[in-house]
Amino acid sequence: MSDARGLAAVGERWGTPVYVLDLDRLRANLTAVAGDLSPDTVLYSLKTNHLPAVTEVVRDHGFGVDVVSGYELRAALRAGFPPEKIVFNGPVKTVDELRAAVEHGVYVNIDGAEEIDTLAEFAASRGEPIPVGLRVFPPQDIYAGTLPLPERTTPSKFGWPLATADADRLVAAIRDRPQLRLTGLHCHLGSQIVSVPALLEALGTVIAWAAKLREQTPLVHLNLGGGFGVPGIQRLKGAVAGLSQVQAAKEDPGEQESFSSAALAEGVRALLDRYGLGDLRVIWEPGRAVVSDAMTLLTRVAAVKRTVPGTWVLLDGGLNLLPTAGVAERHRYEALRREAPDVSYFLGGPLCYEGDVFSLDAGLPGDIRRGDFVAVRDAGAYSTTRATSFNRPRVGVVAVSGGAAELVWRAETDEDIFRFDQHP
Repeated sequence: MSDARGLAAVGERWGTPVYVLDLDRLRANLTAVAGDLSPDTVLYSLKTNHLPAVTEVVRDHGFGVDVVSGYELRAALRAGFPPEKIVFNGPVKTVDELRAAVEHGVYVNIDGAEEIDTLAEFAASRGEPIPVGLRVFPPQDIYAGTLPLPERTTPSKFGWPLATADADRLVAAIRDRPQLRLTGLHCHLGSQIVSVPALLEALGTVIAWAAKLREQTPLVHLNLGGGFGVPGIQRLKGAVAGLSQVQAAKEDPGEQESFSSAALAEGVRALLDRYGLGDLRVIWEPGRAVVSDAMTLLTRVAAVKRTVPGTWVLLDGGLNLLPTAGVAERHRYEALRREAPDVSYFLGGPLCYEGDVFSLDAGLPGDIRRGDFVAVRDAGAYSTTRATSFNRPRVGVVAVSGGAAELVWRAETDEDIFRFDQHP
């Protein structure tokens, strides 16, 4: 149903723009990820796509879930994830959010130093210590593209740096609280990471540090995050602000490495054995790898503008629906029902905003015209969760499986947008 004919049928019935969720592809992705990372623990990253139609399939496949806010925690519980399969991450956790996590028995990875006192207070009221983790980050620049990796030059608001005494200081603060037991380490090094060797080098620093930490505290697991790169998206260096930089956008980014989660898991196991940590449980937090190609943003061509610098194809769906796309992130754009050879177009959306540009060198058929369907592929990650109603309402989601299609998330209306008005 996510082929050209199936997508066109969805567009004819429900209109555009609309997200099309391929449940069969989602199930296949979950099976593949579970097979690659078995017997490790896998937590789905809820922030990637929190649609109930997605999370119920994830739950039924036996995955746990990673949440980063109070409302995500509540969503995970409503979706039927057992508390012992939920992990609470994120750089900021409010007192109420931490209270809810403790009350439900949800594991917390400490990021802010203030969380230590709060969790210790809640544990004291329960009368028993609670296990917690600590988020850290290694010094390497994971996106450098060369080995050995250079040190990162930008700070991170996530976790505590291993290159300084900061991480050791947080460990000491946790160990000073008898109400807390430090049983795990957490790190998540980025998104759309495509180099397994680079990721292994950075994780090797974390694992070496964990071996020293284990001499002080009874570690039982390492949560090594996610960020697994997918083949359907290619990150470009830099971003384009206007047509004067078209040539920069057209630079060939080169061949993208093929990420293998199985090779990553094998490499991590080898590192654990090298440092005498083979008994530790490994936890992974994939999100994009699970849902990226399981959803398509289906649009129609709203206008074709032929200008001297080039021809603009303007779609009825824009970057308010897929904020991570654009000229800094290359997606696949597929025109349906056209057979003419492809030519290069400027591809934009309908928003009154100069940055609403999908691509400045999109290959689409030379006979493309108003009303044609255009599929924006790999729209499953950071789309529904990051979409906005800037200029135009957010859109619905149609789930397809086999020969069946069903609306599982309705489109936003004008009334939805203005329902928060409290003006007399």
